[in-house]
Amino acid sequence: MTLTAVIPALAGANLIYGLGMLDSALTWDYAQMVMHNEFARMIQRVVAGIDVNDETMQADLLAAVGPGGEFISEEHTFKNMRKLSQTELIDRRARNTWQQDGGSDIVERAYAKAQDILKNYEVDPLPEAVQSELKSILDDADAEAEELQAKGLI
Repeated sequence: MTLTAVIPALAGANLIYGLGMLDSALTWDYAQMVMHNEFARMIQRVVAGIDVNDETMQADLLAAVGPGGEFISEEHTFKNMRKLSQTELIDRRARNTWQQDGGSDIVERAYAKAQDILKNYEVDPLPEAVQSELKSILDDADAEAEELQAKGLI
């Protein structure tokens, strides 16, 4: 999904299709959806670009470090290094730490997250005006179906 989505996204597409789909869209999977959602967020982050301003550029720091210097030990780098790439499922810890915590892979974490969403997610109710409009649409459709049924058309 990532390679087939990142190129169109970089070209300006505003829709990423196929999240959660497997087997040429013959199968859909909750864990796959959770993984694809994370990949889509990463793609959106890439497409959004990098903010260039006084805070992110740190011209004084660039001058102080100078050509051939390193930024990894600078406080600004440490404070900001994770802003551009935050994931929920991809585990970037050292292998020993990952293994000590059970060594779950991305699929296991995706299934756990999908199960948690299915069990605990609470949908905010639609505004009353939207609910009313939807009820009106359904009532009209029911009346039309009854009319067609009375005429023997369905």
